[in-house]
Amino acid sequence: MIKAYIDCNILIDWLLDREPYSYYAAKVIEYTEKKKIRSYISVLTLANIYYIITKELNKKVGNEFLKDAMKLFSFAGMTEKTIIKSIEKPNRDFEDALHYNVAIEYGLDYIITRNKRDFPDSTDVAIVDAEEFIKKVIK
Repeated sequence: MIKAYIDCNILIDWLLDREPYSYYAAKVIEYTEKKKIRSYISVLTLANIYYIITKELNKKVGNEFLKDAMKLFSFAGMTEKTIIKSIEKPNRDFEDALHYNVAIEYGLDYIITRNKRDFPDSTDVAIVDAEEFIKKVIK
């Protein structure tokens, strides 16, 4: 089974229906729900999404998202090792460095993001956007 790390922006596109990105973000979630892929997020992602949802929508929707996320996603934990690697080989964005290194540590196949440029070129994990993932990987 394909294992993919879902970046915050993909989830936000889906939850807030941000066009034109929401269609393919929703497809990623659909394939996760149907167990065609195993999607991972981190607790950091969960906290960031909750914060954004409660600011953009409301706390009730944020709480529902937390409950659904616990059922839908696998959680990739960040360790001291993850943080050290992210400091030693920083990306353009520290948060993305954390996501990248946790995906490597968990042996994931893909990172699905809308900000591919914020991740390094890698032979360890493929960096794709949601449209590429659906069109090229899932077909």
